[in-house]
Amino acid sequence: MLRVCTFGGLTLQEDGNAITGAATHRRQLALLALLAVAGDAGMSREKILAYLWPESDTDSARHALNQLLYMQRRRTNTSSLFLGRKTLRLNPEMLGSDVRVFESAMAGGEPGKAVDAYRGAFLDGFFLDNAEAFEHWVAERREQYASCYLRALQDLAAQATDAGDLDAAAEWLRQATATDPLNSRLVGAHVEALLKLENRAGALLALQTHRDRLWSELKLDPEPSLRALEERLRGHRFPRMA
Repeated sequence: MLRVCTFGGLTLQEDGNAITGAATHRRQLALLALLAVAGDAGMSREKILAYLWPESDTDSARHALNQLLYMQRRRTNTSSLFLGRKTLRLNPEMLGSDVRVFESAMAGGEPGKAVDAYRGAFLDGFFLDNAEAFEHWVAERREQYASCYLRALQDLAAQATDAGDLDAAAEWLRQATATDPLNSRLVGAHVEALLKLENRAGALLALQTHRDRLWSELKLDPEPSLRALEERLRGHRFPRMA
């Protein structure tokens, strides 16, 4: 089965192997990403044209889209890859996506499955020339999916804590802080989990890493509570950096 993979990059795969060649030209992949996110609701042809060919006249853009659809069907040997006429959507029986798996898992209260589906930032490293609206769409979706991913990690940490598995809770929180290292609330929760495990060295490292990252990127000191905690654990006070 074909599969669009959007997390950590953008690829088209068949039975787990990446497809190369004409079927994976940038705008062909971009179309698949747009429709994968649109899901069962699909996306109108006019909206697709605005995202992928914003500088072309209407007739030229429509011709380009028709050619792209034809080539994608031909290159993948799948005549029923796309459904609909004015509104296009992917045929879920022919082409799956990690986005569908991720969103279904989040909606169904399965954070573990969602985390497994999330392999990195949405469309990481992928771009289109002269497609500003598409780039804005990618940025918005990237932020939304990253936020959902963080929520899934925190849900897993809470579940592990409730089950008494403090090691697992600390690991889920470590992954969360690695994704959003400037988030003082997440760092505080991670440090708290490490201290429950009596991992003082790990807690200090997490606090120091957060402090160094805040200063290098934003020229800011940590939140007073985190700063005080690090000072207490180290047994001495730090001069203010900002």
